[in-house]
Amino acid sequence: MVNNILDRAYLTEMRQWVGDAVFHALSAQASDNLAPALADLTAAWRHSDTAAFQEAAHRLKGAAASIGCAALSMAAHDIIRDPRPAEAISGAEMEAFHHLLQSSLQALHGFSDQPHLTPVPASPQ
Repeated sequence: MVNNILDRAYLTEMRQWVGDAVFHALSAQASDNLAPALADLTAAWRHSDTAAFQEAAHRLKGAAASIGCAALSMAAHDIIRDPRPAEAISGAEMEAFHHLLQSSLQALHGFSDQPHLTPVPASPQ
């Protein structure tokens, strides 16, 4: 798992590219995109549906990466690469995903709430 919960460089670049208003909107909507993917992952796990479990892990990985939630994306990636069937994943592992989602959203909202200073471009030489 990665040491940083967020990919701050990616988020800073995204914020500079889309602007503060759009960045804040994307950050606010992160839960709307991540929570359903995690709910689908959990449902597939409960039903021992390995194919659906893998599909949900792929969606969670992509959704997390797209909003800079690096640790959550990496955890989903690890599940995708895990050769065990869904029913072999422990309840503790699934609970860890839920905690990681909450921590990721907290960190993302904290990052979003920080003032952003747009760097001044250097003068042409």
